[in-house]
Amino acid sequence: MHENVEWNKNAYSTGEIATMLDMGVTTVRKYAQHLEKAGYEFQKTKNNARMFVDNDIDKIRHLKELRENPNITVQQATKIVMGKMKDKKTQNIIALPNTTSRLIKDEKVISKEILEMKELIVKQNETIISLIERLDQQQTIINEWLNERDKELMRAITERLETQRLIAATTEETTNKKSFMGKLFGK
Repeated sequence: MHENVEWNKNAYSTGEIATMLDMGVTTVRKYAQHLEKAGYEFQKTKNNARMFVDNDIDKIRHLKELRENPNITVQQATKIVMGKMKDKKTQNIIALPNTTSRLIKDEKVISKEILEMKELIVKQNETIISLIERLDQQQTIINEWLNERDKELMRAITERLETQRLIAATTEETTNKKSFMGKLFGK
């Protein structure tokens, strides 16, 4: 990767990266220098200018994102980025040998996890059914209570109306009696 190569159409200059990532050109250079000090290699032109390809852009972008946290220095962010890069390389190297036996182990692990998930789903479904039954019971109790309350309200309203009718009838009789007595005695 450290070879002097011609500019290719999938590679970008420092200025283009700065525009792409909304950063200053000097910041892009500074991040690139920190990555190089940590062992990262960029492609370079015959004039020794850095050429940034997609993978390089991802590294710079990740550095920028980490640096948005004011508690992380450029050196710390660089270590994090390089650590992730080394982890990916290690994972790729480890994944190659014994692929068949590893796939079989993975299949067994996955099968076990699937069974555990199925059991969990069954338990969750049982819990959901139990909760639905409890909600139905609570709703029945609430409905019964509302019906009783409505009956009591209707009784109270009926009693009140009956009382008002009696009062009105009594008042009318009293008025009629006074009128009759008034007629009789001339008052």
